[in-house]
Formats: sequence, structure tokens, C-alpha cells
Amino acid sequence: MRDDRPFGLDPDTIQDVGRDGRPMERATPPPEWFSARHRLILGLFALGAIVVGGLAGATVAAFASGARGWAAILALLTLAASPSLALGPLQDWWRHRRR
Repeated sequence: MRDDRPFGLDPDTIQDVGRDGRPMERATPPPEWFSARHRLILGLFALGAIVVGGLAGATVAAFASGARGWAAILALLTLAASPSLALGPLQDWWRHRRR
């Protein structure tokens, strides 16, 4: 079967044409996850996860080594640091609330 078309269509170069026959500019905004606000939300959550995860790991290591006093202190620090996981989502909620 022979293809009689003079050229193939490239989806990357297809443009919409206005009523006057001129090609219209394609204004595609960047994805939302590129925005500075979204990177801040992800960064705050990741920072909180690293802090809480590190403290929890240190708690387990201290308890496994027999240092129960240090394990108790690190466990309390882990509990005290766990609200930091909510900083990113709270930032997002506050921004959407204040539009």
C-alpha cells in the first residue's frame, strides 16, 4: 500500500488556525509542579520527613544499644518534630485559602 500524501504530520508542529487563516500561538503554561510554591511545599515536607525519620532511626538505634535514657529522649524529640510534616500541606492550604 502506497502513501500518496506529500508529507507526514508531526504532532509537535500542528497549530490551530484562527478564522483569519493565521496560525495561533500555543500558550501552554508550565506544569504546576514547576512553580516555586509547589517546590516549597515539597521541600518543607521532605525536610520534615528527613528530620522525623532521622530521629526515629536514632531512637531505634539507641534503644537497640541499650541506652534507654537516650532512646526516651530521642522518642520525645521525634514526637515533638512530627508536626513539621504538616508544614508543607499547611502552606498549601493557607495559600489556597487566601486567594
